[in-house]
Amino acid sequence: MGENTAIRWVLFFFFPALFLYGLLHIYSSKPAQAKRTANLTAEEEAGRKVYNKFCVGCHGVNGDGQSEAAKFFKDKPPNFHTAVFRWKSTPEGCLPTDEDLMHVLNWGLLQTPMPSFKLVPEIQKKAVIAYIKTFAKEKWEKGQPDPEKCQSVYKNIKKPKDFGSPELVARGKELYAQNCTACHGEQGMGDGPLAMSLPVPPTDLTYPVRAAGPKPEDTFRVLTVGLEGSPMPAFGHLSERDRWALVSYIAYLMNKNK
Repeated sequence: MGENTAIRWVLFFFFPALFLYGLLHIYSSKPAQAKRTANLTAEEEAGRKVYNKFCVGCHGVNGDGQSEAAKFFKDKPPNFHTAVFRWKSTPEGCLPTDEDLMHVLNWGLLQTPMPSFKLVPEIQKKAVIAYIKTFAKEKWEKGQPDPEKCQSVYKNIKKPKDFGSPELVARGKELYAQNCTACHGEQGMGDGPLAMSLPVPPTDLTYPVRAAGPKPEDTFRVLTVGLEGSPMPAFGHLSERDRWALVSYIAYLMNKNK
């Protein structure tokens, strides 16, 4: 009886004390915050607040991707100071369009720690895009290095009527074996012989959704401009027909086990 009473007293004091300690820890902890600077516009300042709410934990207080969380990621967050973005529709060496950045915020980057922020109001997403640009202000103010070259490839993408046809899939299989298996593997699972040695994991092409986006045109865009800052090169040297053949085969890999 005495032992049970002692246990009850220990539990009576221990759990409330533990709960109180947890509350004090939560309210006394100050999460890392991107600091306010005097030269921000109203939109950029609004974006800083959105950044602190949703982004700072992974992208860091300085926008360089050097956060505590990032240490645990194999696919590291980008360094916004370089203004180099992988997931964009413009050629290598060009800045992304605002539509590219909004696409990433809305869609997220599947198979990476980057989630979708589609439910965040658009005005807040536009503000955080404006704030992200302040980390490389000079580059963004200068604009595209070559305005004629640095156009989004989406305006020229037209999916062929025979997309996904047996003929295109067969041609795509040949091209895939020649160009893609070393990284993405024979079955497209991102387990090719070079995969483990790469700084960025190859995409598992059998996964039902794509980091690039949900449409065949999104995959075609990646093949056309590559993923700058990663081992994924551009395949613009292939004919448009061959690129659509590759997209057809990649779509086949994604759907063949359904």
